[in-house]
Amino acid sequence: MNRLSYIDNLTEHIDAINPYSKGSITSRELLMRDSISHDTPLILTATIHATIAHRTQFRKGTDIPYVTHPLQVARTLAKESKYPVTSELIAAAILHDVVKDTNYDVESFPEPVRKIVHLLSDPSGGDIDHRREAIIRIQNEPDAIMVKMADRFCNLDEKNDYREKYHAKPSVRESTRALLMIAHEAGLDGTDIYRDLQEIVKEWE
Repeated sequence: MNRLSYIDNLTEHIDAINPYSKGSITSRELLMRDSISHDTPLILTATIHATIAHRTQFRKGTDIPYVTHPLQVARTLAKESKYPVTSELIAAAILHDVVKDTNYDVESFPEPVRKIVHLLSDPSGGDIDHRREAIIRIQNEPDAIMVKMADRFCNLDEKNDYREKYHAKPSVRESTRALLMIAHEAGLDGTDIYRDLQEIVKEWE
């Protein structure tokens, strides 16, 4: 089973890995290690950790468990065909909001994963006025830029009542354009996710 299929499987069975709704992590699908690749244990561990960390959180204005968002970010990255997507990158995508939005850390994960997550964790506590500064912080870090582009794309592409308000925020538009700029400077303008995000920005013009 490839990484994209595996992440799809996790997304489909989100209730099975969500302690908030089930009380335990005992999904048969998650324990069938013989049928998944050597990359899976890290991705599996990241998914369980993120699910526990975000277990009481929901997507803004919905009753959708928050952990579905980082799983969607990981799925978006797993589809990338123009950049070397590693299991560490997928794990970082799954964990990208853990340090910023919960009381959990990622210190038990490999250094490449920790580095990306910490780069993406806004020390201001998520203040919207610091969105652009958060983009500048990852300026010379291609892996972090890839996760951030996937994160921003998923937020902008999400279909819910909050989407229109999110699109209209000046700080979101400014920081998205800044993100595309640093991605271009990092040589990532040929990636699938860059082009997908660019298409959304064109709708604002």
